[in-house]
Amino acid sequence: MTVPPVLSIGAVLDPDPVRRAWRAEIATLGTQIIGLRDSVESVLRLNVIFHVPPAREPLEFAGVRTGRFQRRDSWLQVQAAVPRDQLDQGRATLLRLLSEAIDEAERFGQRKGLVERLDGIRGILAMLDE
Repeated sequence: MTVPPVLSIGAVLDPDPVRRAWRAEIATLGTQIIGLRDSVESVLRLNVIFHVPPAREPLEFAGVRTGRFQRRDSWLQVQAAVPRDQLDQGRATLLRLLSEAIDEAERFGQRKGLVERLDGIRGILAMLDE
């Protein structure tokens, strides 16, 4: 059985032209994360799913929210909604939402008695933000 990586990302979005650009931006960020996470240790593993709003419908949530948690692997999914008014801000929005997702995961880890801080994962974010 494979242990999930310490940090991974994914996306939920439509295949229209605006969202294709987001798919490319998220894929680039994901590739960068893969290159940075190998030496990072964390008790809590984090998967962030970016939800990009469809052209005509609103998302059912705003900000970030805790998704599912697999205790066996200490793997938490956090969902992050891209605000419609920030669709032209690509990477900056992704990094801000990733930071908020880490905050949410930290609060979850504290409530469950798993972690106090996610310094290793925050270190990945710091390297991405350089």
